[in-house]
This record gives sequence, C-alpha cells and structure tokens, in this order.
Amino acid sequence: MSLMSDIDVLEAIGKGEIRIEPFERKFLGPDSLDIQLGNEVLVSKTVGKTIDPNKPENFFESRKIDGSFVLEPGQFVLGTTKERISLSDAVSAQIEGRSSLGRLGIMVHMTAGIIHAGFGAKEPSSLTLEIYSVNPNSVYLHAGMKIAQLSFFRLNRKASKGYDFMPTSKYVSQDKPLAPRAEK
Repeated sequence: MSLMSDIDVLEAIGKGEIRIEPFERKFLGPDSLDIQLGNEVLVSKTVGKTIDPNKPENFFESRKIDGSFVLEPGQFVLGTTKERISLSDAVSAQIEGRSSLGRLGIMVHMTAGIIHAGFGAKEPSSLTLEIYSVNPNSVYLHAGMKIAQLSFFRLNRKASKGYDFMPTSKYVSQDKPLAPRAEK
C-alpha cells in the first residue's frame, strides 16, 4: 500500500477510481485533500445515560447548521462532510483532523479513521465525523469550513470485495451523519 501524491489522486479521479463531489482542486495538497463540514450535525439528546453498543438506540437529534454551530466544551457531536466520495476496490483513504482545528482542541474523528476500498461504490457517500472538543471554551463550527483532510492509498492488490458490497457493511449510501448501528 502506498500513499498517493496529488498527481496520483488527479490520475485516479481521471480514471474514476476516486470520485469526490464537489471536487475543489484548490483543496488538494501534495498528499492530502481538505474536506469541508456539511450542514447537519447530530447532537446527543441525553447526558449520563448508559448506552449498550449491541443495542444502539437513537439518542441523537439532528440539527441543521444555518451558517454556524457552537461546539461547547466537552461536547461530542456527529457531523457530516459536504463532499461525497466514492473509492474503487483498489483505493482506500484515511481521514485526519487539520492542524488549525487541533490547535483549538477540536478532534474530528475518535476511532473511525479508515475509509475502506469500495466505500461509496454504489453511490458517492458523505463521511460521518466524530467531533469532540477538549477546549475549555466554546468554538464556532461553520458549514463549509475546512474541517479534515483525506489521504489516499493505493492497495498492493485490488480488494476481493469492496466495502459497499460486504454483507456486514452498515454505513452504505449515507448522505447525512448517521447514528451508531448494531452489528450485522
């Protein structure tokens, strides 16, 4: 597996191995692509409740971001990307926070950093962001702001079956932030 350069990413886009909608060339760096915050977040409806991951219930409520959203100290929300992506069975990606937000104490993913080969193959999908603030102050998040970056990797061999076609895949064809789902 090798990290793709900007030239590799542009070639993969040209071949249809990577689709990004909308794609803004100015967001492509030497080895990563900046992505933007969408216009919806899921905010927890409860605090202090015990949650069983084997029986997740919807303890989130959706909020549209009309311009901006205030992320409070210690608050956790699920966000979405403005971009929809699609990866071939030969390309995977990794999401990482941006330094400018990290310096404000904002994390954009807790554990789900890998975007598997074949993600978005059925139709380009948004990414759900696991946004958490360790800043002791409130921070504005703006719809359309650059919130994370994607690095793309070419697999040594094409995957036998892409993410969207795995029977255990739970987050296929998403166009908004999705709450946790039970294991299949």
